[in-house]
Amino acid sequence: MRKYLCVFAVLCFLTGCGVTEWEDLEPPGLTISAGGQNLSYTLGTFTWTENKRSVASESLTPPDLVDVTNEVGAGETVSIDFAHEPDLIEVGVWEDDDVVFKKIAGNTTTIPDDKGDFLYVIRAEWPEGDALYSLSIKTIGSRP
Repeated sequence: MRKYLCVFAVLCFLTGCGVTEWEDLEPPGLTISAGGQNLSYTLGTFTWTENKRSVASESLTPPDLVDVTNEVGAGETVSIDFAHEPDLIEVGVWEDDDVVFKKIAGNTTTIPDDKGDFLYVIRAEWPEGDALYSLSIKTIGSRP
């Protein structure tokens, strides 16, 4: 009986270690900045494959996912810098429970010149997978 308990304990330990290894499997982080400040964002739904391991993670919709609003000057350029450069970056504004993505070049986008609240969604693709990142921006001031 004691032998079976030892085998069971070892199997439980090894299974627990395997789960821990999967937790580090996610897309690259990024830095989003505008007006000299780093902006808060949230990683949403993603798929990722690395070293023969794969994960697919679902998340809430962007309005339910984001809990921090960044204040940024109207008309500012937003810079999106990934730790591992993706093959494709698209950016869109969440409106009416949907987002229309537009491909960007140069890893930058410009927010509107008007005051308002905007929920941005960034979609990135790599050979290893894809990911959605969301951030809330409240524009302050306005450009003449």
